[in-house]
Amino acid sequence: MWEQLKKLTKVIDNILMALIIVLFLLMFGITNLNVITRYFFNNPITFSVEMGRYCFVSIIFLGAIFTTKEDRHIQVDFFTGMFPEKLRCFMEQVGRLLMAFFFVIVTFYTCRMAWANMHVKSSAMQIPMAVPYFIMAFGSAGIALESIVNMVLYHKGLKKKKRTIEEEEDALS
Repeated sequence: MWEQLKKLTKVIDNILMALIIVLFLLMFGITNLNVITRYFFNNPITFSVEMGRYCFVSIIFLGAIFTTKEDRHIQVDFFTGMFPEKLRCFMEQVGRLLMAFFFVIVTFYTCRMAWANMHVKSSAMQIPMAVPYFIMAFGSAGIALESIVNMVLYHKGLKKKKRTIEEEEDALS
């Protein structure tokens, strides 16, 4: 069962990474093509800015899932670094719980926003505004899920906190 779950996670990770790469290439390509058509032909692509914006937002939300999975999101550990290891681990778990709670709320409200805007079309591409909202909901749900998974893995001792570059340098000296 555990091995099948790991394989499924690997497949999902690969699909998400491929999607992020495609979105990045699409954003890069359409933006550069727009610069060329605007500069050389004085005929800009009307939907390029909107498409670039949607690609960028998608990359951010999908990439945040990986950041959460690796527990590499930005955190200020100046305050927690003053506490003993056990208390610091507890505080990190509380932080993960709060993060999961926050992103469950974000998921709920972005889904509501998507449903409410199902028939509203974007100005240039004429796609339903529900599409970008659902991408944000999907990313937020993924972040919440990865936060919960991290809580369980850390609690069971199946995952250890990775050291920062500064901690690695201190350990070597």
